[in-house]
Amino acid sequence: MEEERNPNGLSRRDMLKGLITLPVLGYFANRFYVKHKSDFTQHRDRQSVFGISETTFNPVVNMAVTGERLRVGIVGYGMRGTEILRGMGYADNEWAENNMTGGKPNPVLQSFFAQDNLHIEITGVCDTFSLRAEMAQATAATKCRAGNAPQQKTPEIYPTYREMLEDNNLDAIVILTPDHWHAQIAADAALAGKHVYLEKPMCRTAEEAKMLRKIVKETGIVLQVGHQNRQQASYIKAKEIVDKNILGNISMVETFTNRNNDHGAWIRDIPGRANESNVNWKEFLGNSEWREFDPDRYFNWQKWFEYGTGPAGNQFTHEYDCVNQVLDLGIPERVTAVGSLYYFKDRRDIPDLFNAVFEYASKGLSLTYDCTLRNSKLRDKTFLGSDASMEVNVGVVVYPDRQSEKYKKYNPAEDEPLFHYHPRSNIVDATTSATSKYYHERGFGYTYHNGERIDTTYLHIKEWLQCIRNGTKPSCCVDKGFEETVTFYMSNLAYLEKRVVEWDPVRETIK
Repeated sequence: MEEERNPNGLSRRDMLKGLITLPVLGYFANRFYVKHKSDFTQHRDRQSVFGISETTFNPVVNMAVTGERLRVGIVGYGMRGTEILRGMGYADNEWAENNMTGGKPNPVLQSFFAQDNLHIEITGVCDTFSLRAEMAQATAATKCRAGNAPQQKTPEIYPTYREMLEDNNLDAIVILTPDHWHAQIAADAALAGKHVYLEKPMCRTAEEAKMLRKIVKETGIVLQVGHQNRQQASYIKAKEIVDKNILGNISMVETFTNRNNDHGAWIRDIPGRANESNVNWKEFLGNSEWREFDPDRYFNWQKWFEYGTGPAGNQFTHEYDCVNQVLDLGIPERVTAVGSLYYFKDRRDIPDLFNAVFEYASKGLSLTYDCTLRNSKLRDKTFLGSDASMEVNVGVVVYPDRQSEKYKKYNPAEDEPLFHYHPRSNIVDATTSATSKYYHERGFGYTYHNGERIDTTYLHIKEWLQCIRNGTKPSCCVDKGFEETVTFYMSNLAYLEKRVVEWDPVRETIK
């Protein structure tokens, strides 16, 4: 009688032998390694059969930093601000100290030091919370610089971004404000002749996006939307796979956001030192409805459509731009959306459960997005083709479709991939926030080149700066930002107005 084996190919005799004659962990680790090595060789051979390269070419990685020094201003310095400044080559002292092990830089800090000197100087900072402006100022004057860049002079703190734009000692600005300020500040900067790096989403509404696109094109400034996933190796590889028609006709793409903690639901600690004397509440509100000073609205602004953009603008925009990078989808013809606020019984008006379908009838496919803030299961972006399916995050896995004739000759098991591409390293940044780790797992944090870990934010900023110097177009230009904004805004309208929303591509209007 044939001996029973478990799904990993280990017989009962194998298990007993391991328990009796060898250290258990060592034995099973060796068996797994042999099987994994065989599978990897098989998958690598198939990659070559399909014409898929083992490596990924990202021109930004080896792009030389040339040209004149650029003077940059920072507008807003929240949680994302520290990550952006590190991408620019400035590390705050506390972060650097936390990434020292035994008096030496750990791999995370080594990766930071390996970044190129981007040949910039931060000449000004501003934030509506004065303590954050001071933090940005201190970080910009840090001695902890990437690429052997020298310490720079302490930048000036400006009361508002308007005073900053009036200063001739400025070539470009980085906008890291709440969403309701994005379009106005970016437009004012462009009209002042300043180049713009703008965190996502580019704008809150289709009308804002049309206005900003017009101004950017008329002024000729370089605008880069902060979708750093444009530099991620896995999405570059996924596009190569699609372009080689490995998947066949793609009929559906599934995207997700799963979170299950307060921070992921935009419930953040309010600094005890924050009060009306050091928060410019009027400046924060801008053109939104006047309200009395409210620290919750100020520090957790993403909970309200008045200042933020809900799950669609906060989270789906990441997923959409990844898919748009691979498939060049553009704006959908029709969008439907449902959802509600079920779990977080605070004052927010955005949903904590949200589902949307984006129809691309002319392309014969639909894009779906599902968001829950009450489950943390990691789900990959999945491309469903007639011949194969592709799952993408920091890596790429391609599975054959069991009904397809194209790959039957490989006789794969139903759950066995045709091949996989996985550049991910085992390096873990133990000092980053849970949110940062979440973004890394989704493929938004770091990428890998020749086994070396590289910050995608650094690459994205590097590309923007070189486009300014060379007069070229960045990968996430204002046109891509326009597509992103209109797409997620249509889903917000569908949810809020409880109707099907359609796009007229000729008139560029929503109906």
